[in-house]
Amino acid sequence: MQLNAAAISALVRLTLTRPREAAARLIALDVPDDARWLGFVIVVVLSVLLGQASVLLMEDGEGMGGGLLFMAMFQTSILLGMVVAVQGVGRALGGTGSFPDTLLLLAWLQFVMLVVQFVQIVALVLIPPLFGVITLLALVVFMWLLTNFVLVLHGFTSAVKVFAGIIFSFFGVVMVLAFLLTLLGFGPGGAV
Repeated sequence: MQLNAAAISALVRLTLTRPREAAARLIALDVPDDARWLGFVIVVVLSVLLGQASVLLMEDGEGMGGGLLFMAMFQTSILLGMVVAVQGVGRALGGTGSFPDTLLLLAWLQFVMLVVQFVQIVALVLIPPLFGVITLLALVVFMWLLTNFVLVLHGFTSAVKVFAGIIFSFFGVVMVLAFLLTLLGFGPGGAV
């Protein structure tokens, strides 16, 4: 696959219309590990920049200033945490996906969601009432793509079971994080 704008655009369209085929095609590319990590880093940088643009638009020009490094670390942690969770939970439930393929698919998923986020920003500028609708639609698209990617990645056959697994895993991670934050004193009645 040539890495040019036309090929990337075609793969974004394929991802949005036939995500299982897109996931299988990405895995079949057999991208070298260092290129997968480079893609991960690029997606994090683009996420931070697009997030900063959103903040600037919503707060009438007041950006995060020195918070860019924090946002980069936060985005890296969230995306890497998703990679580890999708890999770990999928393997624990009998999946066959590898860590490098998980990294590749979730970096690509994040890139596609950046395209959706760009549409959100355009809507915020041109037609602000559509922003909320597009945000809700983006969540639905994300869950649909993630479910289909996990199906292909781990060789599962039931989209309903994968979707339920994603929801339960999400709540499990949130509960563990809430517990850990409470232990560290961040929570109701704790020192902030």
